[in-house]
Amino acid sequence: MDTNYRTHDVAVTDNALDLLDREWLLTNGAGSFAMGSLPGVNTRRYHGLLVAASRPPVGRVVVLSQVLDELAITWPDGEHVAEFSTCLFRQNGKRVEQPHGHALLTRFERGLSVRWTHQWRTVTWQRELILHWRQPAATLRYTLTWADAADAMTPTEATVRLHPMLALRDFHSILHEGGASFDAKADGQTLSVTNHDVTATLECVGAQFIGNDEPWWYKLNYPADDERGQGEPEDLYVPGRFELSVTPGVDTQFTLTATLGDTPVEPAPDTSDRAAHLGPIVAHLTDDANDDDENDTLTRALAIASDDFVVERTVRGQTLSTIIAGYPWFADWGRDTFIALPGLLLETGRLDEARETLQAFAGSIRNGLVPNRFDDYDDDAAHYNTVDASLWFIQAALRYVEASNDHDAWNDWLADACVSIIEAYIAGTDNDIAMTGDGLITAGSTDTQLTWMDAAAVGPRGERVVFTPRHGKAVEINALWYAALAGLAEALPDERGAEKRHFDKLAGRMRRAFPKVFWNDERNACDDHVWTDSEGEDHIDKSIRPNQVFAASLPHSPLPRTRQKQVVELVRDQLLTPFGLRTLPEDDPAYHARYVGPAFERDEAYHQGTVWGWLIGPYAEAVLRVGRFDDNSKAEARQVIAPLIERLMGPGLGQLHEIFEAQPPHRAVGCIAQAWSIAELLRVWRMAGQ
Repeated sequence: MDTNYRTHDVAVTDNALDLLDREWLLTNGAGSFAMGSLPGVNTRRYHGLLVAASRPPVGRVVVLSQVLDELAITWPDGEHVAEFSTCLFRQNGKRVEQPHGHALLTRFERGLSVRWTHQWRTVTWQRELILHWRQPAATLRYTLTWADAADAMTPTEATVRLHPMLALRDFHSILHEGGASFDAKADGQTLSVTNHDVTATLECVGAQFIGNDEPWWYKLNYPADDERGQGEPEDLYVPGRFELSVTPGVDTQFTLTATLGDTPVEPAPDTSDRAAHLGPIVAHLTDDANDDDENDTLTRALAIASDDFVVERTVRGQTLSTIIAGYPWFADWGRDTFIALPGLLLETGRLDEARETLQAFAGSIRNGLVPNRFDDYDDDAAHYNTVDASLWFIQAALRYVEASNDHDAWNDWLADACVSIIEAYIAGTDNDIAMTGDGLITAGSTDTQLTWMDAAAVGPRGERVVFTPRHGKAVEINALWYAALAGLAEALPDERGAEKRHFDKLAGRMRRAFPKVFWNDERNACDDHVWTDSEGEDHIDKSIRPNQVFAASLPHSPLPRTRQKQVVELVRDQLLTPFGLRTLPEDDPAYHARYVGPAFERDEAYHQGTVWGWLIGPYAEAVLRVGRFDDNSKAEARQVIAPLIERLMGPGLGQLHEIFEAQPPHRAVGCIAQAWSIAELLRVWRMAGQ
């Protein structure tokens, strides 16, 4: 393990299964990943030692779910077998563990790889997982170390047995023997396995593969899926074992590799490829004024975490950078990408990749709309159900040019892409998006979910339920619209003077209209959204929501500074938690304290109190802006992000969740690694002076 990049070193002194809720993530820069719990026990369908992207960065399949590791040693009193793995089952409503490898676990380490250390008698058994950089492959590197125990009985034989547990299925699904079509072919140290149209190859150099007469393990239980209402047990294909003789008393190292395709790969010797890739990022983030060991480890952790989401996608024949929204289940989403881009790419000095990401989406703008997401299964398909992705695109474009001074890209194509969005919104476009007479943007209907608060589901009678309908004029959409108009009026070159003047005039109209529509004099804050029904009657949603914070955080605000300050004060008093902003205050009738249960119940709670980590970014930026970036505002910004840093470096094992439950202790839920959560933490960390 590259100790320079080791960010977590956890001694396991009690029951390792008490740490099942601590999950780790490794990525390979091309959409493949590995993921699991700290004890090495799979607790959800997305866990696996290799989840490979068959069409990078998507088409992800669980290749190698787990490996059952055994060491058989013959002492004078007979053969003894140690098992270093654990699977979970349900029997009579109770959890059952089998085997009990977790009982031998003494240490877990995480950096650019993950490593488990087990202790059994005089043997130390280490298993290290390395993902191959930008290849759909993984190496498990095993190290056996024998203690010098002269007074102990001397073993005469030792055999390693590695039983690969294979899924070869789409990462969203569950494998059952009845729906599988496995074919396994072994040739000495190499095993090739196919299930339907997915083939994987495993190899253990120096070993011999021995087949099983009964190649299935049945009904493995994933408790994290149970909690999400997806508690379907899984069958895994275990076609046999790799056997390798080792010499007792002699320290030994050997590898098991797994890859998509029918050709084995060479074992990865180390993580030097990823380390070399991260070097410039770490250098950019390093601040010599804070050059201490603790800050150095945090810098490396942020470099790894931010890099986990940056991948490549082939768009219109070009291979360009893009951003995965979250692991395990998201792909690259437009809204998430452009919220995250400044933190993940600009703050880390990755300007070329920032330009490529803008380019990847700019070419797919349709009627002024940036795709909300590309499709997981159709490379030519994109989905356009969003009003704010295009506005976040403009913000990211403006920040990119500001950071890079890349006026060539701006003048050649990027400014045109931004202006095309503005023109389409003014004229009116898909999803009922249009500018009204007061210069504000209205969008959507009762049946759409176009803002980031986009949870919807099918109800018990088959009806469509939109849990937080925000059609009409939404406060953050119009804050973004104003920031886009004002920003472009400044950034467009002088030769586009007519457009500059037009956008500046519209921004002025908006600045007058915005407080008339959204400002609540009784509360001294903004209402959330307003809409007009089919009979022409106006309605105001006066819910206290975090969306108003963008009217104080964006570089151009439609509110005077005194009102920006009042927005910050209300959000601080009503919505701020250690891990982000609540989406509703505790006294709201629609408030949900917990995020648990089947999809319908979780979607209902998604934006009704649940805490979002990424919102700490706009909140902290608003604090800095109303405080004019003075020392007190910087100190407050650093204070509000401190719990997220502590979580990143502690139970988060180097990543931050998507969401947290509304009530203390704010249990981490949702996606275990979310791009905008990391991006906004990193951005504010830099903005507030680290």
